[in-house]
Amino acid sequence: MHLKKLLVLGSVGGILGGLCQAQPTQLSIDRNAGPARIKVQGAPNYDYTLQAGDLASSNWNFLATLTLTNSSQTWFDSASAVIPRRFYRALKLGSPTAPEYADEFRLIDHQGNSRSLYYNYSDDETYHDVTAVVLIFTGNGCSNVQQMVSTINSLRANFAPQGVVFWMIDANSADNRSNIVVEANSLGITNIPIFHDRAQLVARAYQATTTPEAVCISPSDWSIFYRGTIDDRIGSGTVPTTQNYLSNALSCFLADRTVTPRQTHTNGCAITLTSIPTPSYSTDIAPLLVDKCVRCHSRGNIAPLAMTNYAVVSNNAADIRAQILAGRMPPWHADPYYQSFTNDISLSPTQAAMLVKWVDVGAPRGGGPDPLTTVPPQTNYPFAWPASLGIPPIIIPIGNQSIPASGTIDYRTVLVPYTGPTIKVTAAVIRPGTVPVVHHLVAGTGADDALHSFMTLYVPGAYLVAFPSNTYRLLTNNTIIGFQLHYAAIGVATNDSSLLGLYTNGPAPTYPLIQTSVADDTSSWTIPANSNDYEVVRTSAAFATNIWLYELYPHMHTRGSRAKFEAIYPISSNLPNEILLSVPAYEFHWQTTYRFTQPKYLPKGSSIRYTCAWDNSAKNKELMAVYNDLSNPNHSLYTPNTNVGWGVQTWEEMFIGYYNYSVAP
Repeated sequence: MHLKKLLVLGSVGGILGGLCQAQPTQLSIDRNAGPARIKVQGAPNYDYTLQAGDLASSNWNFLATLTLTNSSQTWFDSASAVIPRRFYRALKLGSPTAPEYADEFRLIDHQGNSRSLYYNYSDDETYHDVTAVVLIFTGNGCSNVQQMVSTINSLRANFAPQGVVFWMIDANSADNRSNIVVEANSLGITNIPIFHDRAQLVARAYQATTTPEAVCISPSDWSIFYRGTIDDRIGSGTVPTTQNYLSNALSCFLADRTVTPRQTHTNGCAITLTSIPTPSYSTDIAPLLVDKCVRCHSRGNIAPLAMTNYAVVSNNAADIRAQILAGRMPPWHADPYYQSFTNDISLSPTQAAMLVKWVDVGAPRGGGPDPLTTVPPQTNYPFAWPASLGIPPIIIPIGNQSIPASGTIDYRTVLVPYTGPTIKVTAAVIRPGTVPVVHHLVAGTGADDALHSFMTLYVPGAYLVAFPSNTYRLLTNNTIIGFQLHYAAIGVATNDSSLLGLYTNGPAPTYPLIQTSVADDTSSWTIPANSNDYEVVRTSAAFATNIWLYELYPHMHTRGSRAKFEAIYPISSNLPNEILLSVPAYEFHWQTTYRFTQPKYLPKGSSIRYTCAWDNSAKNKELMAVYNDLSNPNHSLYTPNTNVGWGVQTWEEMFIGYYNYSVAP
């Protein structure tokens, strides 16, 4: 038997600790038993990095990081079958090794479902159902991925019953939702979601470079306990697998044993990451913030952070990065795979990647002026009438409202008659008087509190513009305008005097704008206690005429988790049913009316199917934040341990899908 010993006299330190001068490291290499068998001998409970190289050069390639649970451990080099005469060395790392933690992120999978990593853990022990999360980076057309599909499916089948969640992530620049679906179907990937990392943020955050590459995460503290290849196959798999790294890592972790190796080299296809030049703060970053963020992140505005200069942004750079990765900012919730909307405020994949890259390289100031310092004070809506519309010719006061400092404030209904000539209203805007206390304000014609058919509404983040082109709402003398007012106490007693502005600008419009909804405010549905995806589906009556559909607005409360509008076309049209809007991660505190870039034509006989789902579980972070807020006198009403039905207060629920349309000629 041919043995070759290499004595390593040095250690590496850096961020892992200082130099270690304890027991020397020894390697024993057996090249005669199939793959080279490397035995590392050293100090127990220390990490050792194995490397391979050619002594004729100074390059050493990473192989694995082992944690010695006793004085020795054996590792097989499957690549030695094709590289038979390479050399090895082991580097002893400082102890204890600093843990690596997983960033929160939210992505949409190939089936249109939105999921966030941190959802997999709850402070409530009842919901400790996820023991580990495995991310497998993948890409279309990679033969290494294709040969691993049966193994991945088997791993899921074996470990899912033990609480292990498997996700695949595709960050290749050439891949998209459509061809990811095709690839998944052709490979037989049916039970594992494949997320499209459009901006490549997750791949970069997790330093993934190869497909397939696995990252294993512990939900208890979000530490990464293994990263690397799934097993030690190389190329087309002609060499038998001797080391099942991913399976062994999961087995050891679930049994509370040391995971070793905790990192291995990867074989496969390179992830095609788009090159991003280092951005300039002055010419790239600040203008992007002005365009996308400052309209809310300014002094006295609804956002908690005012982006007034470089110092503010750089001091909050890490949080900005975290908000983008988590999909919370900018607040736009429509799935980009379906339709396009004029009021889309999201970052493009290129913009998101650029902003995160700037943070990752240290948020440098660089040269040039600071555009944030020259942004004028916020004078646009909701602090003034929308600049695009100007001062309305008709202003209707809602009346002074007294707002207490604390407690629950019941919905208020105010009825105000319009007195004046018959007009065709082309825009309607509610301007809140005291922005911090206003939860929402709704105005509609009629005395039914404007809940199901309204003319306009204000919610935080509302971006109000004129009605769709050539449409109007008719208003005649003595028409009752019903206002629904919802306020939130802020700790200080105050007043609110909001206003309704009506516009009749431009040429006389032709088509009445009809606002209605798919809604169910009956007792026909009840969200069960401790359920995390309770779904209700309702369909509108068929339209009696051809219509132009302009806007969609889903509405639920704090338990709302997702919503979807679909066009159901008549059989005679020969049109396939179509998703008009999917909001896979509904956000109660940022409600949006989505206006199509181009109106959608729906032929006579079409209907709108509306789907909502609610998360009434302890994993609903928004729900639990209110439940745990003891300063809220009604915090206990947000418990997930109760059935929930229809109601106007935020601890109750709603099921309303609004849509605006006109009759098509």
